[in-house]
Amino acid sequence: MKYPLFSLASSCLLLAACVSQTNVPANPQGMMHGGQGMMGGSQQNNENQGMMNHGGGATFLPGEGKDLSVLPEVQTSQVVEIKDGDMIMLKPILVRKTINGKSFGMYGYNGEIPGPLLKVKQGSTFTVDVQNGIDLPTSIHWHGIRVANASDGAVGMTQEEIKPGGSFRYTIHVPDEGMYWYHPHVREDIQQDMGLYGNILVTSADNKTYAPVNREEVLMLDDLLLKDGLPVPYGRDQADFTLMGRFGNTFLVNGDPSYTLNAKRGEIVRLFLTNAANTRTYRIGIPGAKMKLVGGDSGRYERETFVDAVTLAPSERAIVDVLFEKAGRFSIENRNPTQTQPLGTVIVAQDASSPSYAKAFSILRTNADVSASIEPFRASFDKTPDHTLVLDMTMMGGRMDSTGSPQVMGGNSMMGGIPPDGIEWEGSGVNQMGMMGNMMQWKMIDQPTGAANKDLTYTAKVGDKLKIRIINKKDSPHPMQHPIHFHGQRFLVLSENGVKNTNLIWKDTVLVPAGHTVDILLDVSNAGDWMFHCHIAEHLSNGMMGQFKVLP
Repeated sequence: MKYPLFSLASSCLLLAACVSQTNVPANPQGMMHGGQGMMGGSQQNNENQGMMNHGGGATFLPGEGKDLSVLPEVQTSQVVEIKDGDMIMLKPILVRKTINGKSFGMYGYNGEIPGPLLKVKQGSTFTVDVQNGIDLPTSIHWHGIRVANASDGAVGMTQEEIKPGGSFRYTIHVPDEGMYWYHPHVREDIQQDMGLYGNILVTSADNKTYAPVNREEVLMLDDLLLKDGLPVPYGRDQADFTLMGRFGNTFLVNGDPSYTLNAKRGEIVRLFLTNAANTRTYRIGIPGAKMKLVGGDSGRYERETFVDAVTLAPSERAIVDVLFEKAGRFSIENRNPTQTQPLGTVIVAQDASSPSYAKAFSILRTNADVSASIEPFRASFDKTPDHTLVLDMTMMGGRMDSTGSPQVMGGNSMMGGIPPDGIEWEGSGVNQMGMMGNMMQWKMIDQPTGAANKDLTYTAKVGDKLKIRIINKKDSPHPMQHPIHFHGQRFLVLSENGVKNTNLIWKDTVLVPAGHTVDILLDVSNAGDWMFHCHIAEHLSNGMMGQFKVLP
């Protein structure tokens, strides 16, 4: 989506002159989300970033000042089979990563990117000891799992940050089957982007839950923003790129910029996909292969469907079965409306796969147990919303034009219009606005009361079925999509723009495109103090979050 550029030279100079500069602490360990509720960092064009921190503040990169040669080389992800009652250790450490001949510091759980794949049976409980071996305070959030509140990992709400050299113990119970993931919940704009993420595969006790396939592969999708082959520095005291989020220019699948999968002719591979990127929404397709969508965030859909591609907002998951009927090379692609970007390659050998599950693949299964789990909630589908949540942005100290849209110095509106499908798939010209992040605030607003962000608290009790209407304002100063994530609970997406969803699945994150209205029904099942927020890391760091108090 192209946005009007508004007298960039004069506007940016005037903005730089009028925005006050603050003293930045010598260490990056202050604010729990890089300044939640405060004014964030700013933007630059994606191809011209990295010369200085946006806004002129101090910058940060993992392991800065350390001799890279002494850091361990990053390892590939290993599978950890967990049984009920087991205890495991996750230790985030500094690692050395090399891409296209350039080495730099990153983070890895147990030295791995992605972190270890934790594989555990539904209904199990296990303990995780975390020892912080990196140079930032950290925590671990168990994304999508309905854990006990004390183990949610939300710094400032359920626990204190784990300081460098410190430790913390989490007790994790997994009540639902599906693909989940774990990542930090403090300065995730840095730590998650720099490699701290991993999957948790919760398998059903019933081995007939899914159709048979020849094998399963787990793919975590990410992108890094590099300049001259090295990471563009992050804001030391607060997140930068708070307008649109940090779009990367180097794609990674399981930490690899040249991911390759070998298969056999006729093989059916189940792919578990997770979007671990800070801001990018993916649309994943494999031209020439047949793809069937079977599951997502918290397990399976009511009905399987054949698809050409699947859309994944940051933190969303998808489970797809893929049939490779013919030998050859197949490209795993990000096929968004603006361009097609190769992410990896599947090389299919002429040798036939055995056994053949092609007949089972051709059948679109219905999942009666999923529908049965939803049945008690259907009576609440059409009720009046209990809450209406508005997604918006305000300008700090800016003036408005004659239409009420924010202006920048030089007299031009920041409003660029809604992207055709409500999604910004790539960074755009508006990123050239240096300093703008210091003048804007992303907001989640309760429509009836006007309470926003840290002042927004919803209260419910276990057993409630809350219908929440989420409105992403079409006349926001910068209309774009927001993936909204609720901690500790699950929900159903009932409708989008009034069109009812007829194939339901339990979710923890919903993508709300710009100008769209989405209704969800929240299954309030887990007592405690929980966060809900935009899962664009820089928007969260800018304060786009509320609190949800659940009484027993």
